[in-house]
Amino acid sequence: MDKLDMVLQEIESIKKAMATKDDIANMATKDDIANMATKDDIANMATKDDIANMATKDDIANMATKDDIANMATKDDIANMATKDDIANMATKDDIAKIENRVANIEEKVKDFPYVRRAVLEIGERTARMEVRLKQIEENMVRKEDLKFYDYKIAQLEHEIFNLKNK
Repeated sequence: MDKLDMVLQEIESIKKAMATKDDIANMATKDDIANMATKDDIANMATKDDIANMATKDDIANMATKDDIANMATKDDIANMATKDDIANMATKDDIAKIENRVANIEEKVKDFPYVRRAVLEIGERTARMEVRLKQIEENMVRKEDLKFYDYKIAQLEHEIFNLKNK
C-alpha cells in the first residue's frame, strides 16, 4: 500500500516539474537560437564609452536611454547563458511529446490503483472474518476421535444398563 502511495507521489512530482505545452511553445526555436549573437560577437561589441564618443547628440537622442542600457544583460549575464551546445543537447519538442505520452499512459494505468487498493482491503477484511468464523467452527465441531469416544461410552453405558436389568 505504501509503495502505491510513493509511486503516486513520485508521478505527481514529475508532473509538477515538467514543462507545460505553453512553456515549450514559448521557447526559442533552433533557428532563433542559431541567429543569436555568440559570446565572441557580444565581447567585440562597443562599450558605453565607445558609443558616447562616436555618436552625435541627435544620434544619442534616438538611441536607447541609460536606463534601457542599464537594464540590458551584462557580459557576465551573457557569459552565464546557455551555449549553442547546451541548447543543442536540450530535449526537442518530439522528445517532450514522447515524455508527455508516456506520462499520459502511466496516468491511465495509475487511475485504477485506488479501486484495486480498495478491493485488496475488502478482500483482506473478508479473509480475516472468514478466518475468525473458521476458527469458531473448528472449536465447536465434533471430531472423529470425539465420536469414537462417545460411541465407546454409549456402548459401556448400554452394557451397564443391560447388566443392571439382568440382575
